[in-house]
Amino acid sequence: MYPAYHHRYRWYRLRTRLRPGIYIMVSLVLFIILINCLVVLSPALTRAGHELLNVLLAWNDRDPRGIIRVAVPVMAWSGSQEDVPQVAGPGALTAPLARVFRPDPQRPLHILAYQMPLMAEVTQPEEPTALVMAPEAEPLPDQEAALDLPPLSEESLVAIYNTHTGETYALTDGMERLTGKRGGVVKVAEALEDELEKKYGLRVARSDVINDTNYNSSYTTSQQTLQKLLEDNPAVQVVLDIHRDAGKPREDSLVTVDGQQVAPVLIVVGSDARSPFPTWRQNYSFAKELSAEIDKQYPGLCLGVRILEGRYNQFLHPGAVLLEVGSVSNSTEEAVLAARMLAGPVAEMVKRNLDAE
Repeated sequence: MYPAYHHRYRWYRLRTRLRPGIYIMVSLVLFIILINCLVVLSPALTRAGHELLNVLLAWNDRDPRGIIRVAVPVMAWSGSQEDVPQVAGPGALTAPLARVFRPDPQRPLHILAYQMPLMAEVTQPEEPTALVMAPEAEPLPDQEAALDLPPLSEESLVAIYNTHTGETYALTDGMERLTGKRGGVVKVAEALEDELEKKYGLRVARSDVINDTNYNSSYTTSQQTLQKLLEDNPAVQVVLDIHRDAGKPREDSLVTVDGQQVAPVLIVVGSDARSPFPTWRQNYSFAKELSAEIDKQYPGLCLGVRILEGRYNQFLHPGAVLLEVGSVSNSTEEAVLAARMLAGPVAEMVKRNLDAE
């Protein structure tokens, strides 16, 4: 038995000596594989890392619920991550999964984007570019009369901006947010500006500065944007911060107005629940008056006024409100139609303010 025992002992000592080397070799192979994966996925991982750092390190200290969103990441990563707090209910958690099974059959690229999320993240839709510009024809006299554009006011009377510039409409863009870019809400703001100027003759001061590069400090950034707008345009009567709502179901994201299906509009007003805002009731009174005027001109378009805890830069002007035009489940076209309808009620509010002065 001794030779057999001796043989097993030598084999045991050999394995004991070789084991660290084997572990090192396996670890080295796994490390090389990991490095290759990181090289391939580095763009997506970089974006994901930035978003994670924003959630964990850059939460808004004016929003106590941000602490909860940091401690419970599912609350931060579901819904819209709005500074306007959203409750992460079952609908918000399952909506992204449900959209995978409901691509637009008329838009084949959407099907690929749903099946290949990395492609959807890397290849953002570009703005269409006209390759050939036809020379503009001189309008005939009767065409000039048909346009009948009102003269623009000498000063800007409406200010428009977007705190969450990257918010967009998933039915059009296939995603909820264009990080570091201008989303569908900017097109909504542009349409509202166009209607106010061309149809009602109200000069508009609009900023399309990207305020949400660091999402959780977007209101701090947009406060500077709005302050600059107001300093440059002291005659402004109405201030509109254009957003879109979070992940509401499609059936709750449409209203029929004048025979057209459009995105509904919700007016949001801040309060003094978190920070000093002694004049917030002036903004609330203005919001209720605007809501009533929308109901008068376009019944069914407005969902009313909601009071929330933040200030949302409204302490800078008594006629400042936040407008949520549609939700993630809308198309950009539906939201733009709603914005053009909003121009009439906004113009009426400007007229009332000027008459009061």
